[in-house]
Amino acid sequence: MREATASSKERTNLMPMAKTAAEAMARIDQNDAQLRAWVYVDRNAAKAEARGGPLSGIPFGVKDLYDVAGMPTRFGLNWGIESAPIDAWCVAALRAAGAVPIGKTHTTALAYRDPAPTRNPHNLEHTPGGSSAGSAAAVGAGHVPFALGTQTVGSGLRPASFCGVVGYKPTYGVIPVQGMAPYAPSLDTVAIISANVEIAARVMSVFAPEFDSTPRGVPHVGYAPKAFANRFEPETLAVLQKTANAIAQAGAHVEQIELPSIVDETSAPTAAHWSIVSFEANAVLGPLRVHGFPPLLEEFIAAASKVSYEAYQTALAQRARTRPQIAAMLAKYDVLLLGCANPAPGLDSTGDTTPLTPWSFWGVPSLSLPVARSAKGLPIGVQLVAAPGCDDKLLRAARWIEAKGLTGF
Repeated sequence: MREATASSKERTNLMPMAKTAAEAMARIDQNDAQLRAWVYVDRNAAKAEARGGPLSGIPFGVKDLYDVAGMPTRFGLNWGIESAPIDAWCVAALRAAGAVPIGKTHTTALAYRDPAPTRNPHNLEHTPGGSSAGSAAAVGAGHVPFALGTQTVGSGLRPASFCGVVGYKPTYGVIPVQGMAPYAPSLDTVAIISANVEIAARVMSVFAPEFDSTPRGVPHVGYAPKAFANRFEPETLAVLQKTANAIAQAGAHVEQIELPSIVDETSAPTAAHWSIVSFEANAVLGPLRVHGFPPLLEEFIAAASKVSYEAYQTALAQRARTRPQIAAMLAKYDVLLLGCANPAPGLDSTGDTTPLTPWSFWGVPSLSLPVARSAKGLPIGVQLVAAPGCDDKLLRAARWIEAKGLTGF
């Protein structure tokens, strides 16, 4: 693994993960003025008595698209509500399990691409990604063990990869989204961004106790090095190959494969994904244009408003028609191993979503694992994907890889 080369001027002081709300506050106070992961912090959270439950006393952050009782919801903009009356469903479930929401993390405006003010904890001159920018940066800086994000295209896994942490998008619909601001409702998914896979699995067990993530046996991995290879830098592809080799050497059954042609950025399903996103985003967000949008969101909604209902229905039909083929392909393996993202670019972009798009389109579970640093000291992650509803297999494989010491950097 390459050691970080960022100077102290470029890099925040990364610390071990906070385990209590009081520790989280101390870490936030130390470096969030530079990092800007948090848009709101509840100072009273550190004084709250820990309640029992499987996550008793564990602090967490919440992307500012979710309601948290008593906290403002601003949607990455300067308008919203000053104090939400009740928690979003997922926040309430975590609170009932004993976890402590300590604040709201920055997001891009209404979850689109206008960058949030947050910086990457590994180098302040680089993006933490979007739209779950603050959640990934807060976990990457050790402020909290986990934070809630969202994913409609790549908004959970990409920031996690950029910030050197785990990003997990469950099967679409497994976690209710009540209390989360919608973007494209037939795609919007709660994302869990965490310091490691074990924490992600513990959080998921609150939402879906039926998923048993305890590793058993060795995983059968379908390795697809050519998938979206033109989107990755040589260094990223080398890390992917090195990871596949290491997983095989650790005892997993790794089979090199080629994905079907429909998993390609030029395929009809990829175009269909953007038709669905555009039509639904315009329906949800279009009326809000009267309040004023930042430039990239304004440009997107203007274009999205031109997507016809017929095109939308055609896209939905393409998704329904191709899902069985994708499910059958994924069912042959415990997980696929794929590229996730290049090292984080500068602050003028939130990064490329293309390699993550297919799995959001079909609603299958996916997870990003940090595995290396770039020559410039920035994290590089890989992506694992499983069949729909097979979140237990995905988490088991990821935990197996983690237990073999193949994650981190």
